[in-house]
Amino acid sequence: MTTAPLPDDDSRLLEQACAWLAKRESGEFSAADRQGLAAWREAGPAHEQAWQRAQAVWQGLGQLRGRPIPGAEPGLQERARLPATDAAATVSVAPTCPPLRNRRRRLRWAPAIAACVLLALTLAAFYPPLAWQADYLTGKAEQRRVVLADGSRLILNADSALAIRFDKLQRRVELLRGEAFFEVAKDAQRPFLAATDAGEVRAIGTAFGVRRTGAETQVELVEGRVEIRTGDRHNPLTAGQTAAIAGGQISVRPGRPENMAVWRDGYLQFDGVPLAEAVERINAYRPGKVLLLNSAWADKRISGLFRLDALDQAVAGFGSAVPGLKIMSLTRYLVVLR
Repeated sequence: MTTAPLPDDDSRLLEQACAWLAKRESGEFSAADRQGLAAWREAGPAHEQAWQRAQAVWQGLGQLRGRPIPGAEPGLQERARLPATDAAATVSVAPTCPPLRNRRRRLRWAPAIAACVLLALTLAAFYPPLAWQADYLTGKAEQRRVVLADGSRLILNADSALAIRFDKLQRRVELLRGEAFFEVAKDAQRPFLAATDAGEVRAIGTAFGVRRTGAETQVELVEGRVEIRTGDRHNPLTAGQTAAIAGGQISVRPGRPENMAVWRDGYLQFDGVPLAEAVERINAYRPGKVLLLNSAWADKRISGLFRLDALDQAVAGFGSAVPGLKIMSLTRYLVVLR
């Protein structure tokens, strides 16, 4: 018996529940925070279910508390890609020798943050990994180039997963997570379909990128023409245009081909994206984990162009882009935003 993965909305609510749980356990939970949590739980049945799920797993984590914080050291794959000198290098937004008061505050937060990360890891054990569904899968900071059976080429971005469903009538690929760029071989008899939960992109011979972000799918068309479909709606797209698919709606806007899929050249670009999305995209490349524990900042807009091998600068820049945002580097590999 298998269990389906959490839907995107449920996953988002669970992350928010984790953030509230971490804040409650931090020792700095004010009366206003209690009111905020109560209001969040009363926002709908799904909110309360997420909170109960987080609570249940938290209660079962007693035997794991006190162990090293996940993310405090690089994983095995990350360690293999780090240069020998990186172990001694430290890039931190905080002063090199923080005041004793700040260090005590870090120590109070550390168990709650560890619990939040452990909670996410434990919940993952209840759901099948994407590796069971995907034909191609990439890890953190990894990109993969693939030539498909029909001659089409694709580049799978970091922390992404893709399933191939070719038959005699159509060439269908399902982007299960992350982002991919396609250069489609022409075949008038079999259209090429790139699908997500939000909708699908239909092409014959063209080049375009697709990215999943929560419940939204974003499409960038570099050359050729495609048709976007969701439900009973469909929209043509021409070269240089971008589109967003969400909630059964399609939003088309002009773009610039030179700015499309810049990750292929080693860059990460934010053009007015929410901070929560920027953090999620950075975590696909940066060793360790950046945690956003204050949902009040989640929708603040971020813009900028950053090198994939210098993302600590992007994280540090969030402090200037979002006045009032606090950045804590608990370890070289674990950074908290609140």
